Amino acid sequence: MIVTTAYWATLERLDEETQAFYPDVDVEGLVHAIMVDDYRRSLARIYGFVAPLERSLLDTHALDRLIDLRRFRKHILLEHDLQALGLKRTDVEALPQCMWVPWFDDARVALGWAYTIERSTLAHATLFRHVASSLPGEAAFAASYLKCYAGEIAERWSDFGARLDASISGPQDLENIVEAAKAGFRNFRWWRNTFDGKARSSPNEPMT
Repeated sequence: MIVTTAYWATLERLDEETQAFYPDVDVEGLVHAIMVDDYRRSLARIYGFVAPLERSLLDTHALDRLIDLRRFRKHILLEHDLQALGLKRTDVEALPQCMWVPWFDDARVALGWAYTIERSTLAHATLFRHVASSLPGEAAFAASYLKCYAGEIAERWSDFGARLDASISGPQDLENIVEAAKAGFRNFRWWRNTFDGKARSSPNEPMT
């Protein structure tokens, strides 16, 4: 797939505006997962944010005109992995989930929030190698989430950039997408802190 300059310009703007959040989402705690319990807990944390966000994305009017909605099935892969790690379906359904994820009236705003999920996939290959080294058995049957774009991460990222670019008809559209991405990252930070039992922080706190 050919990546045009326009696509990368849109992604570069998003990267620049949201880079302060990347330490929160790039490793997701998985880099420290050296025991099965660590890995299971990290996946549960990710599921608690991805599941409600993907539900909102799938329910967004006209989003399917901008992007292939099959991208937003990662929560199903997480459910599979968590069950492979010993949780029952009812256990997975009972896991806490982030309640700050909104329903979207604007498909472009939804794309901005989707950026928080899609960008995290850039680290999946590295994280999978870490899990495979520390927990080879679990990596064999409980890593479908980390392998969701296996072998085509760059192509998927380029396509996402293309979809973002095609959705923009003016400067305000880009600003709305950028602000939505920031909101998504702030909410993930709040969710991470809450899930980990740290002091609660507002999802509207200033970016640091």
